[in-house]
Amino acid sequence: MGSLTRRILATRQATTDVKPLCATVANKEDYNLNLHIIAVFIILIVSSTACAFPLIVVKAPRLRIPPTFLFVVRHFGTGVLIATAFVHLLPTAFISLTDPCLPDFWNKDYPAMAGALALAAVFLIAVVEMVFSPGKNGCAMPVGMMEESVGAGRRNENTKEAASADNQERERRLEQGIIHGRNNSTGRELQRITKSSAAFDAGERDAQPRTKRESKQDMASSAKNRAPVTPIEIQSHKKALMQCLLLEMGILFHSVFIGMALSVAVGNDFIVLLIAITFHQTFEGLALGSRIAVLSWKRRALQPWLMALAYGCTTPIGQAIGLATHTLYAPGSQVGLLMVGIMNAISSGLLTFTSLVDLMSEDFLSDESWTILRGRRRVWACLLVFAGAFGMSLIGAWA
Repeated sequence: MGSLTRRILATRQATTDVKPLCATVANKEDYNLNLHIIAVFIILIVSSTACAFPLIVVKAPRLRIPPTFLFVVRHFGTGVLIATAFVHLLPTAFISLTDPCLPDFWNKDYPAMAGALALAAVFLIAVVEMVFSPGKNGCAMPVGMMEESVGAGRRNENTKEAASADNQERERRLEQGIIHGRNNSTGRELQRITKSSAAFDAGERDAQPRTKRESKQDMASSAKNRAPVTPIEIQSHKKALMQCLLLEMGILFHSVFIGMALSVAVGNDFIVLLIAITFHQTFEGLALGSRIAVLSWKRRALQPWLMALAYGCTTPIGQAIGLATHTLYAPGSQVGLLMVGIMNAISSGLLTFTSLVDLMSEDFLSDESWTILRGRRRVWACLLVFAGAFGMSLIGAWA
């Protein structure tokens, strides 16, 4: 098999002895400046709205958007992000970095450079996650065991009240991820938002009738019980936030070059690319926005809105750069090929790790997921992931 591959490569090299030249001048034919300027605002509005909409749903309950919307967007978005890494970014990186016009190092000596860069990005994000892991101090499980022993002691004093408290505590720990498996996935944060009220109501119906004084005492006792796990919750929030930032970083890296590619396109290619990128930005924005929305933010925190704005502005910034340099910048030049190839390879590594390990693995393979996603709910979640991946892969035929 190896000798056959070598013969095929030798034949291909023999037929391409004359090295092609990289592009040096951009295509100025039929360049419609006004249409390209309008496209900047179209992408800006679509991207910003798509990313901010899940935040609006969470922050403005008066809109009465059903919780099912966030469930659909979250799992559909997971498939979108996986397809973005495997169908859009990694193949583009290989195509750009192995272009025949580049020096032999890229296309003959080491054509696997795109894969190596993606692998380096995977290792980098793994190290970052280890640094911010809430379990590195070895205190997550002891706290849980301590809470179980405290609950057992209270059952000896008052069985009914202790049983109710244990149920609430178990539900709280399930929502916050302080049990078996990887801690505090961003997927479980959404369950805390969409199911906490229902779980609370169910617990109240099962409990014995209580007076107002007893309810206040239970609330105070619950607040005291939550105090010991605060450091873990803070560390878990930091980790979840870091995961979200790394996810956005992987998206933003390639968004600039998507905008530049759109701004230098002309004719029918521009129209097709604009439509494809509009859908691309919508799917990707909803996916990122749903992950930002499920984090625990302060009531008037600006950071989630700034993160949504950053996503909305990045591709238009790339378009603006392309507009300003459309007579100078050529995507087929050596500089253009290397920039796009290297950044897409790094972005693919970031998105591959984040989408598979932090999102899909925790949402479907962790111990908590088998409690949260059961029966038809799990089937629908899987189908949504597949649908998101299929839709984004289909867009890959044009963008």
